[in-house]
Amino acid sequence: MTAGNDVLDEVVAMLAEVVGEDFLLEQEVGPDTSFNDDLALESIEFVALAEKLQLRYGARIEFAAFIAGMDLDQIMAMTVGDLTTYIESRLAASGPGDAPGGGPGAGSEASVPSGAYA
Repeated sequence: MTAGNDVLDEVVAMLAEVVGEDFLLEQEVGPDTSFNDDLALESIEFVALAEKLQLRYGARIEFAAFIAGMDLDQIMAMTVGDLTTYIESRLAASGPGDAPGGGPGAGSEASVPSGAYA
């Protein structure tokens, strides 16, 4: 399984929590699934999804900042694949040492100047 599939699976699981598993049983969710046309997500459900993304990925994923750069038509046309691509790019940019939420362990590869403990 690739990292992209892992992110997609996690987003689909979050969507199931937000809209209900029964709803998703009627709809196969993949990268081309649109939040508006296919899933009919309401704004409150976007807020719930954003909260779940924040809990899972911490400060590395800023859903509000992601959609702030879009116009209304782009938001309405956004797909699950658009979101997973954004998440994957942010995770790659944050590096493997960054812990979710930026808490303990975030950036644990801090450099120490040579001779600092001499």
